[in-house]
Amino acid sequence: MRLKKLPREEFEQYLHARFEPVFHEQAAELTSQVLDYTQCHPYYTQELAFYMWQVGAWEQKKTDVKASAIREIVDAYDLSYERIWANFNRTDRWILQRLAAHAELQTGEYRTSTIYSALKRLQHAGHVIYTDRYEIEDPFFGEWIMAKH
Repeated sequence: MRLKKLPREEFEQYLHARFEPVFHEQAAELTSQVLDYTQCHPYYTQELAFYMWQVGAWEQKKTDVKASAIREIVDAYDLSYERIWANFNRTDRWILQRLAAHAELQTGEYRTSTIYSALKRLQHAGHVIYTDRYEIEDPFFGEWIMAKH
């Protein structure tokens, strides 16, 4: 079952309560960072929160817990992301790179109809979602794209 993004206020309370025993005075700030990054998507929020909690619990001296957790997630999925990437055509890759960089899609490089068709194809495959704008559904995949391509 595909879950949509959850309301931020309830999600924030829930996550903060779980972060507080590990991160103490940083719990509120880290909770906001997680939800800003994942845009309240339940699966990716759970994953990032878990890795942050793990990094925080094991490496108390880490200054940027979120960045460390994101690196660990991207590294853990590197091979899977590579396999996914290998199946995209040139247009899909270009669009995903633009979305990962939060850049404009209408650059004149591709016709509007080509961009629209590719976005619909990527949406149908579950790689792109549309809320108030098009975005890569998996924020960690976006990080991987930015790092590798």
